[in-house]
Amino acid sequence: MNVSIMRCYMQNIKFDEKLFWQQFSHGVVRTQMGRLHYVSGGQGPTVLLLPGWPQSWYAWRYLMPALANSGKRVVALDLPGMGDSDHPTEGYDSTTIALTLRSLIQSLALEEKDGIEIIAHDVGAWMGYALASDHPDCIKKLVLIDAAIPGISALPSGELTDEQVMRTWHFAFNRLSDLPEILLKDREEPFLRWLFSTKAEFGWMIDEKALAEYVRVNRLPGALRSALSYYKNAFSKQDIAINKLRSEKQLLMPVFAIGARYGVADLLYNTLSPICADIHGEVIEGAGHYLPEESPQQLVAVLKEFLS
Repeated sequence: MNVSIMRCYMQNIKFDEKLFWQQFSHGVVRTQMGRLHYVSGGQGPTVLLLPGWPQSWYAWRYLMPALANSGKRVVALDLPGMGDSDHPTEGYDSTTIALTLRSLIQSLALEEKDGIEIIAHDVGAWMGYALASDHPDCIKKLVLIDAAIPGISALPSGELTDEQVMRTWHFAFNRLSDLPEILLKDREEPFLRWLFSTKAEFGWMIDEKALAEYVRVNRLPGALRSALSYYKNAFSKQDIAINKLRSEKQLLMPVFAIGARYGVADLLYNTLSPICADIHGEVIEGAGHYLPEESPQQLVAVLKEFLS
């Protein structure tokens, strides 16, 4: 198994908000899924950042200046139905989202002769994989971070341990009809505080300001319903079948599968290695699921090497 191990050491990147907004700015683009919000800055080859649930572009705030300063044009996107993007009532299947991302790349003139670089985490990784499989011509390099790919990744077998339940309970809960919205409406703050504290190893890296931002975007009208629609669609019979078909063709671009020791570890690498012609793997020791915020310095180090 060609997965390297990186020790996680707590000497992390500082977020200087004043300097950040001197380098980056908000933007909006119209697509078939409505208006998509993004934050961009820097010059050079494009790297598109796709966050996961229940976060927004803000999850990439630690990495964005470092990537821009290394000579990249950085675009951090709020996926359709998440963050400050619009919240349409349908269209959250992976095929539609992949097509929407393809349209976004064209609309923002991000497309380059040999494709752009994608870095995606969690639900963003599900969509990054779909984009790479359905529209491989637009991707030069693909980085997927701490995710299990529905329909492809191996499911836990036998009796679940308490630790496995704590890591995976939301995959079932988020797919239920109506109940999550009933239970979580107006309770977003205590729910998200609990979620980050239980799934992160370094929960203090998701500080009060970050928590407030994630509470804000998850309280927007329609936000909770649309975000949970990713789970309902991803584990539907239709999308599972589509992902199984996707796994029958190889990804030819270089792929980097990164896991957290207290997240999916090497599961993502093991999932992708049979279907990638050129794959690299990394497990970051000591870290939990929210790697872009828990271990940004370690991520920057391995990303710069892969993207160079």
